[in-house]
Amino acid sequence: MIDWLKPLQEILAQHPAAVLVTVTAVDGSVPREIGATMIVSRDQETGTIGGGNLEYGAIARARELLAQDHTIECQRVALGPSLGQCCGGRVELLYERVSLQTDWLRTLTEHPIDAVSDDRWLFRCLESPESFVALPADGVALSSDLQSGAGITQSTDNGRRWFCLPLKQNLPDIWIFGAGHVGQAVVEQLNLLPCQITWIDHRQDWLSYRSELDIKRVLSDTPADDVDNATAKTYFVVMTHSHAVDFDICYAVLRRERFAWLGLIGSETKFKTFAKRLEQRGISKGLIEQVSCPIGSLPLRSSLPSVIALNLAAELASRWQGDVELPDS
Repeated sequence: MIDWLKPLQEILAQHPAAVLVTVTAVDGSVPREIGATMIVSRDQETGTIGGGNLEYGAIARARELLAQDHTIECQRVALGPSLGQCCGGRVELLYERVSLQTDWLRTLTEHPIDAVSDDRWLFRCLESPESFVALPADGVALSSDLQSGAGITQSTDNGRRWFCLPLKQNLPDIWIFGAGHVGQAVVEQLNLLPCQITWIDHRQDWLSYRSELDIKRVLSDTPADDVDNATAKTYFVVMTHSHAVDFDICYAVLRRERFAWLGLIGSETKFKTFAKRLEQRGISKGLIEQVSCPIGSLPLRSSLPSVIALNLAAELASRWQGDVELPDS
């Protein structure tokens, strides 16, 4: 789900209006991607469009628009010497004044986004204060294919430009088995990245760690059985309290033959032992070779949970870039 919706609703519960600042187009080297959004109210801001003077100037302009009761504005910015930034590219920013009475926000409040199956898009006109939520086929007649993701297109009726944003975000699906000290560090680290986390363990008290984090928690005495509920694009991270449980989970994942990635915490000796047993259970050598153990792509030797978590996050982020377009910063 778009990550700025909940913060926007929270800010508007305290302020009569706020301005959404959205990157709608980019050219060349820029600090953030299309769709990056910042929320600016009279006395606070959240989110980022890239920092530096670009963001500083955008915050100031957003507050000017709030004071003027202005509704919408587009701004093209060159990231060069005049701005005090040397990225060299260009961005287009959309400033949109919103309140709890804004039509598209009321729609999303009354009909919340289903992050799994919601195919609706948010359509915002860049030349007039028109906006709405709809399926692509039910929206305005547009001149390009929306399946490529967020971006600007034109109406075939009158040529006006629209910024179109899918409400369902295609984020990597990460399943973490184990809520021990390393599992806790991994959850904290991966929560900083754009991904969906499912955390599985048999201990309720351990699984309650950092309860404020927006992740799915599954209490299970037989975690290997839960593997069947995952999709073919799931990334599995196995680090439970027990080698026997680790083995059962790995076997369940490999037996499916459909998964994005499987990482197992442990040494090369542990993996060799597992590999021999897995082959005896009928798992092919080709599948066994897909297991990442030890986990982590960085040459870090520390066994500190925080370092293991950093190393794992680096490997996952490098692997899922081929499946999901990540922000540049």
